[in-house]
Amino acid sequence: LDVYPIVRLCEGIDPGLYRYDPEAHGLRPLAEAGAPTDGLLEHAKVAALMEARPQVLLVIAARFGRTTWKYEAVPYALTLKHVGVLYQTLYLVATAMGLAPCGLGGGDSELFSRSAGLEYEAETSVGEFIVGTPAGDPGPVVG
Repeated sequence: LDVYPIVRLCEGIDPGLYRYDPEAHGLRPLAEAGAPTDGLLEHAKVAALMEARPQVLLVIAARFGRTTWKYEAVPYALTLKHVGVLYQTLYLVATAMGLAPCGLGGGDSELFSRSAGLEYEAETSVGEFIVGTPAGDPGPVVG
């Protein structure tokens, strides 16, 4: 799985679309804030029944070729199980940090692929997860 944060409001990070680079343990900018990222944040807002767009949306993407190569019969089911494990960990960590987490069951995978400059058939979104400050706290996410 790859994690692509879409940042709207987070202390120390400019708004835009990023890719988490596990080797450097950092964020690599992919696109500045604009219509594509606004569209993805709007989809998340509607799915979560929120009044405002999320402060941070984590888009979880999968490279299907990697999983298919090793697990020919069950790659998609296995990918979704991995997403569930990641969601659980995100819920635990965000809650421990005093943040408000929310896993989502939908999104616009085609818009995400276009926004991130990815080939849809090779890597696309399989989950979305909102992280923000608790309701009533208007400040940015602090991480």
